[in-house]
Amino acid sequence: MKIRFQLLNHCLDNQRFTIGVVSLFLGMTTVALADYQPPSEPSYPEEPTIISGTRGGCSKNGKAKLTTLAPQKHIGKTVSTHPTFAWFVPDAEALPMKFQLYPDDVNQNSQPIQNIELQTTPGIMTHSLSEDELGLSVGQRYLWQVVIICEPNHPSSAIIAQAYIDVVQESPDLKIALAAATNPVDRADIYADRGFWYDGFGEVVVGCGDDARHRELMLNLLTDLAKIEASGNSKSASQKSERIQQILEIELKKPVCN
Repeated sequence: MKIRFQLLNHCLDNQRFTIGVVSLFLGMTTVALADYQPPSEPSYPEEPTIISGTRGGCSKNGKAKLTTLAPQKHIGKTVSTHPTFAWFVPDAEALPMKFQLYPDDVNQNSQPIQNIELQTTPGIMTHSLSEDELGLSVGQRYLWQVVIICEPNHPSSAIIAQAYIDVVQESPDLKIALAAATNPVDRADIYADRGFWYDGFGEVVVGCGDDARHRELMLNLLTDLAKIEASGNSKSASQKSERIQQILEIELKKPVCN
């Protein structure tokens, strides 16, 4: 499935990124949580996975943009056949949205295997594949995207963000480690340390949990992701890093949930 979008004409200032990340760390409580470690042998997308459009969301207000909360420099992995997908919505106004999931193949006319109608809510949104429906296939790669319908009568005005996901087999040692975990934060720690972005972030992106580390780990993982994207040489990766920084700034201003 080959979907091409026009690259954004904007580069990240590396010095500004470094200052921003340091500031974020200074504003966060220090806790003993694992960092996200990219896979030792990462796979890379054949095409940039970025947003369409040039600024903001449908309202064109604010600096944050529609953004998939997943790696772009490399392809994020999962051991779940029913993973959780997350993205950030900049617009306060409720708008029609679609979540679409495609098989990654050479057929440019591929139809989505999921095409879910949603309504936007500002901030981080998620969608999990239901356990009641057919899951993803182990050993396969998929392209997922979210589409905000800005003006139903003008499809070209839609804002689109996308990312890839690789579904891999769960190893015996991972299964043993997870069996000993007693809460979502512990499971997220295990996943993140072993390079499974979707599973680690999926454990902590929904709700607050009873553990004070829950929100902290979510913010730490986003900070890790921003740093990883900033280390890339492409404009699209740098732009993704900048967008995640902006999302972190927004999330850090929100009150801690109880």
